[in-house]
Amino acid sequence: MASITRYPAKAAATEHDLIIIGGGIYGVMLALEAGKRGKRALLLEKDDFGGATSRNHLRTVHGGLRYLQSLDVPRFYESVPERLWFMANFPALVHVLPCLMPLYGRGLMRPGILRAGLLLNDVLSIGRNRGLAAGSRLPMGRIIGRDSTRRLFPQVDPRGLKGAALWYDAAMPEHQRLLLELLRWAGDLGATALNYVEADHLLLQKGRVRGVVAADRESAQNLEFRAPVVINAAGPWCRELAKKFDQDHPSLLRRRLLLFNILFRTQALSEYALALVPPGRPGHTYFVHNWQGRLLAGTGEVLLADDDRESLPRPADIAGFIADMNDAVPDLSLGKNDIEWVYSGILPASASGKLAARETILDHGKHLGPEGLFSVSGVKYTTSRRVAEKTLKNIFPHVRAKRCLPPEAANSRRGFFTYDWQAGGDWDANALRSLVEEEAVMHLDDLLFRRTGLGENPRRAMDLLPRLRSLFQWSDARWRQECERVIALLDARV
Repeated sequence: MASITRYPAKAAATEHDLIIIGGGIYGVMLALEAGKRGKRALLLEKDDFGGATSRNHLRTVHGGLRYLQSLDVPRFYESVPERLWFMANFPALVHVLPCLMPLYGRGLMRPGILRAGLLLNDVLSIGRNRGLAAGSRLPMGRIIGRDSTRRLFPQVDPRGLKGAALWYDAAMPEHQRLLLELLRWAGDLGATALNYVEADHLLLQKGRVRGVVAADRESAQNLEFRAPVVINAAGPWCRELAKKFDQDHPSLLRRRLLLFNILFRTQALSEYALALVPPGRPGHTYFVHNWQGRLLAGTGEVLLADDDRESLPRPADIAGFIADMNDAVPDLSLGKNDIEWVYSGILPASASGKLAARETILDHGKHLGPEGLFSVSGVKYTTSRRVAEKTLKNIFPHVRAKRCLPPEAANSRRGFFTYDWQAGGDWDANALRSLVEEEAVMHLDDLLFRRTGLGENPRRAMDLLPRLRSLFQWSDARWRQECERVIALLDARV
């Protein structure tokens, strides 16, 4: 399987078919889909791969059940096959996720209504298990009674409990590894990926794109990278980059919605993921994920002012989130000191302030901008591959994608560490050497947070620091700087 080799000068000397700016899930999927079409992609990421919104999600792969509530059937039909694609190609990284929603007979959350909804979900997703191994198949949903609900979720609020809706979705607990395995697969198909390289401006000739000028942030060197197509997939920064390269296009990020999830040190409430509706906020559903035995809950939403560039929730937002959780599970008694991590990211919102319903794919050349410049603003992790496919069909309409499977090593479970894993006295850091050498690890936090989940448990991360020294040929001064960088990230996590 291809390594992610970081040679900016070599990439600058090579002609590419397209340049992708942004190393989150949308940029990575664009590189992968380009490779399937025989196109050589160069991906440029100003920080590290998957370091922003793509790292801070709830680690679920949703099939689209919630879209049936709003009768958004087209979106449902996009989500189901994309969930299947993840499960079929990455069985070691994407697992069946059983989900449970307690029902109290309020509003639409009634057993009769949910029974019909679950049946509709199963009928419309009839092909959801096509080609999957037995252990990866999603059973049909059903309504269970009050006693069964209390057995599966002992802390459920019993007052007025009617039963629960039970259905099955998918989860990606090792989400860092999933993104890196996708990127390495893209490398197998001809893509080059460079982290810590920031695009500055376009190279143009008679109004047509010829490439970009970018700064290698590790060497402080400016380089020219050449390709006739540039795709702006910069996530929260896509509108700003579009304005820098061409002009402002509000449709890319009309408003900015800060979404955040919280990992608590608290043990998970159930082996099942839980959909909980606080009585005080009947219009908002929290999804409580059993992530490696811990309680990972989401999602909080904060609509940002147009001039607000904050990427972290305020203390009041976090306090409100905790209050809602305690309202939904009265004897939970969560407090700020129970927080392990606050994960937050920016996604596009509609003019009304709601999460955008659809991606935006913009051909700048059709709006009097440079020919060969495109921008993509996505919404869902699950449908990122589908959006990449749509984008490349617009750019290369006569080029068909070849069918291919990821390399076997993509499902080898390399780099897996559970939350409770501790390095024993005989543990050798050389077990991580292949990740350092093959996946463009430029900083210590790349390894701890974005090549593995070792940093998710802060106390373990601190204990590991001295044991990782042998992996890097840095000076003592550089090593101290890298450790200080990790400590600063751990201090800022809440």
